[in-house]
Amino acid sequence: MAAQASYEKEYVARTSKSKAHFDKAKKLIPLGVESNVRFFEPYPFYVKRAKGAYLWDIDGNRIIDYALGYGPMILGHNHPAVIRAVKEQVDKGTMFGASGELALEYVNMVKKAMPSIEMFRFANSGTEATMHPLRVARAYTGKEKVAKAEGSYHGGHDYALQCVDIPPDKLKDSRCQPAVPFGTGIPKSISDLLVIYPFNDWDVTEEVLTKNADDLAAVIIEPVQAGGGCFAPRDNYLKKLRKLTKSLGIVLIFDEVLTGFRVAFGGAQERYDVKPDITSIAKIAGGGYQLAGFGGKKAIMEEIIPKEGGNVYHGGTYNAHPVSVTAGLTTLEILSKPGTYSKIDRIGDSLFHGLRDVAQDRGVDVWVESVGSLGQMYFTDHEIRTWRDAFNVDPEKWKHWFMYSLGKGVFFGVPHADEHFFTSLAHSKEDIERSLEISDQAFQRIAKE
Repeated sequence: MAAQASYEKEYVARTSKSKAHFDKAKKLIPLGVESNVRFFEPYPFYVKRAKGAYLWDIDGNRIIDYALGYGPMILGHNHPAVIRAVKEQVDKGTMFGASGELALEYVNMVKKAMPSIEMFRFANSGTEATMHPLRVARAYTGKEKVAKAEGSYHGGHDYALQCVDIPPDKLKDSRCQPAVPFGTGIPKSISDLLVIYPFNDWDVTEEVLTKNADDLAAVIIEPVQAGGGCFAPRDNYLKKLRKLTKSLGIVLIFDEVLTGFRVAFGGAQERYDVKPDITSIAKIAGGGYQLAGFGGKKAIMEEIIPKEGGNVYHGGTYNAHPVSVTAGLTTLEILSKPGTYSKIDRIGDSLFHGLRDVAQDRGVDVWVESVGSLGQMYFTDHEIRTWRDAFNVDPEKWKHWFMYSLGKGVFFGVPHADEHFFTSLAHSKEDIERSLEISDQAFQRIAKE
């Protein structure tokens, strides 16, 4: 444990109030956090406030933030235009229970970004934004099974929590990988309705989907797979998938909860020029507030409309919450300005490419995979193309880098080695340089040990 104590030493010394708060919180809140992903050892820090590219914890430490709310804060925290719009809306009302005008303006903005969306419905979270489209696709096709990629994460509902992680004793050939529930409490009958395919392995994907086509209502995919870190599509994988699903009569659902408005204004479907049948959005879509949604082809989305013989149920008390819609619309208006994404990508490249270069200069083997402002660093000496490629990375080196950096005031995203981190428009050149300087120190220590 000596090495662990070494790279955690400064973090522990700087966060005594967070430690005390954690000791109290864990007695009332499982793990002391409100979402399992927020927990890490030896204990998480607790935030007092945020602004721009920074968080301030309850100990008063200023932290350069690359978690960014786990994705939503592409403009940075507390962007003045968003805050101003939200305050104006709060004065008008926060909850109506009836529809307002602003929702239609928001949908038109989404359609501008993603022309594949002909009709749209609001939801409140990424989980809802993927759960409802699966139900719509089953109704539209009359089929029950859904295909998802191994390692991908599509939210917290039972149909999505399959093969997010696969224990070694249940890991099979990718051509016949059975669905494995992620955690307990998920009915086996749900697992029986999932078909698993390997992202970025086209030959096997084609084989699996063609074999199961008669039973498949939908294929759901993260067009840049962020479950397991960051895996960019290779060799026209998405275009091939679009062509195959269309020929087989399978609904193609792009889960753009993370990639929507991040890897391009129109998400991954713009960046890779592929139009899905249905798109799920959340995260950036709400500008830091609870907003999500899904939309796609008119013929499919009309399954929601009541008709003789029944329809797909969709509802939600807080759907199109006025404050969230205001924040989301203001955020999208800012992002839609010409030149915005060239700047976003430039900031992202400066960090991700910089990490790769600094690590290599110190003789530390890493593979950095990134798409614009989304990426992950894997401690390995081989290329990472697929989720299975990431099995043989070194999690101890990752933790050393992550915790050492956090102790120096840099929070490199979701605090687990199989996750990812982000940059924002708020990150300055100085923020990036400081982050690389601290990473360089961590890599020097890793190289010595």
